[in-house]
Amino acid sequence: MPSQKNISYLEKTKEKLKESTALYFTDFTGLSVKSLEKLRTELKKNNGNYVVLKNTLGFLALKDLGYDENETKQLFVGPTGIVIAFEDPIALAKIIASHKDLKIKGSFIEGKYYTRDGVIEFSRIPSKDALYAQLVGSLNVLGNLVGACEGILRSLISTVEALKKKEAK
Repeated sequence: MPSQKNISYLEKTKEKLKESTALYFTDFTGLSVKSLEKLRTELKKNNGNYVVLKNTLGFLALKDLGYDENETKQLFVGPTGIVIAFEDPIALAKIIASHKDLKIKGSFIEGKYYTRDGVIEFSRIPSKDALYAQLVGSLNVLGNLVGACEGILRSLISTVEALKKKEAK
């Protein structure tokens, strides 16, 4: 029979996990306390959190939230820490991929399961700000193209008008 303490802890954990856009599962073995605190600080700056859960409680929380049992079970082997993304999952993927001592086990990003390699590929995607800048740059190129086409049309119209005047004389 589970204790009341574990039941309330499970409920609090489920509330945190339910609010997330992505969950990254890590093995923190070999990570110093100082490195872990630095990681937590970085994650908080980017609307993320790092929690260490008992494997059984973490598994039960994800199972209750509707995550696939087979995928979830393999993530809760050995020491497990979960990076919780509340907003931009790409920013947090970049942070955890840059920590050499942190071993990525896998993740659920917007409900879909990704392996370690998937998380690393995901971390290579440019940030939202970089994507917005690329979009604006593309729009600028389109504006230049429209301007060039407009200039060609003006030249064509003036040429046709000049020919029309010449024919009229």
